[in-house]
Amino acid sequence: MKKLFNIYLLLTILFLFTGCAGVREFFGEFVDKFAHRLPDKVPDNANILLSSSYLEKALEYEKNDKLQTALFYMQIAGTLNPDSTIIPGKITSLKSTIDHKAKEHFTEGVTFYKKQRFKDAQGQFLTTLRYAPGHKEALDYLKNRLHPKEHLNYKVKEKDTLKGISKKFYEDPSKDFLIAYFNNLETGKEPVPGTFLELPILGSEFNQPMIDIRIELKKAENLLKEKQYREVLDVSEKILEYDRLNKKASDLINSAYYQIGLELSGQEKYPEAIKMFKNVTSNYQGVEEAIQHAINKELFKAKNLLKQKQYEQALAVAGKILDYDKSNKTAKNLINTAFCQQGKNLIIRKNYTEALNVLSKADPQYNCVKKTTSDVYKAKKKQAEVHYLKGVKYFLNEELQSAIKEWEKTLSLNPKHKKAKKNVKNARSLLDKLDKIK
Repeated sequence: MKKLFNIYLLLTILFLFTGCAGVREFFGEFVDKFAHRLPDKVPDNANILLSSSYLEKALEYEKNDKLQTALFYMQIAGTLNPDSTIIPGKITSLKSTIDHKAKEHFTEGVTFYKKQRFKDAQGQFLTTLRYAPGHKEALDYLKNRLHPKEHLNYKVKEKDTLKGISKKFYEDPSKDFLIAYFNNLETGKEPVPGTFLELPILGSEFNQPMIDIRIELKKAENLLKEKQYREVLDVSEKILEYDRLNKKASDLINSAYYQIGLELSGQEKYPEAIKMFKNVTSNYQGVEEAIQHAINKELFKAKNLLKQKQYEQALAVAGKILDYDKSNKTAKNLINTAFCQQGKNLIIRKNYTEALNVLSKADPQYNCVKKTTSDVYKAKKKQAEVHYLKGVKYFLNEELQSAIKEWEKTLSLNPKHKKAKKNVKNARSLLDKLDKIK
């Protein structure tokens, strides 16, 4: 739990000072991913122009002392224009400046701490993390030695969650871990209604959302235009974590799922397509028709499998349809017909027990199932009589062991066959007498 908190605290402080860009720089993954994608999309000359744009943004952020964000944009610029002789030097210079400022603010923080000027110390350590998010010593001071003295008392209400409380007071649900930490709440557990929580008061400069929703929405819209639908989902779902009522993000998610479904339908992957369509709100234009189209294609497939006597495959396809549309009568009829035909084939092979087992899986009110089940019992009785007469024949020929076997087969098919029961008993008694005589 302690390690988890260190990670959460680090991410939050980084977000508070640098926003989303700072975290991306911290992980170092977004740049590589972004850079891998861009060169395939635009010509070299366009890359250089785009690189210049990011370079200008980086310099602007550097002027405003937002060095982590500046470094992020500078690295993008360098990725877009790897032949630049200027950008590598600027990246090195930025890193050096960041390192220097982090050390400078950390030293001041320690000085304030020793003088028991804890609020000033906290400010310096937070600023240290603004420049160097992974600064272990600053994190240690903030987590283990300093505790905010200013807080609000909040009485937990019914249905309250930490994320909901965090959203209400900080306009950011992801700061819930701060509430948990300062109230010694166990990770993953919600507060008990009626208890009081201490909500640390954050300065206005720290009380901003961890992502820029406007920028993220624009990014998602561009990804949708580029038909990168799964990336649209990632970005839009992240937006909803911070603003669950954001209509634009919800619309983008609907559009992405719908387009993924259409792509899968085009590839004749109808079950996967239906699954995607089911993630779209039912009032989304065209989605109900798209689902019905995919279901009809699957029904056609199931019917063909049934004609080819591929019963298991037909049952699997029809079963999936019912997963999506529980009231689909055609799928239900296909399933009952498949079981019925399987039962008939098993009757022909005289496998009556398995036939009844298969038929028990179908709707007992289905006409074909009713008739075939009745046919199974009739066939069993008829076959039982065949074995009974064979037994009689063996008995008359004084082949008692063979007679007993035939009558036992009779009883396995028709346990109520009185003559077979009596004859088995008499034959065994006769065998015992013959054994004694021998």
